[in-house]
Amino acid sequence: MTDIRKHGFESDAQWREYLEEIDEPVRRSAYRPRDTQAELDILAAMRAEVADMHQRVRARRDQHTTRWLEIAGPSMFLALVAIIRFYI
Repeated sequence: MTDIRKHGFESDAQWREYLEEIDEPVRRSAYRPRDTQAELDILAAMRAEVADMHQRVRARRDQHTTRWLEIAGPSMFLALVAIIRFYI
């Protein structure tokens, strides 16, 4: 059975050379233009917004925990009273 991927290459060596070329990682330029002040301002605003969201999520999580504690306290008290009344 012939390998149809090799079609168009004159020899196995040429085929292997081609495979080595496409397997090499793409080398990108290390040059990066300097960030402009506008970009830095946008990044600062985005960081502030993310920090604000993080704080709101944490506050909401604490609020839900507090609600469960507010419900659990009286529930335990009523259960204790019911148990005591049952034995008295």
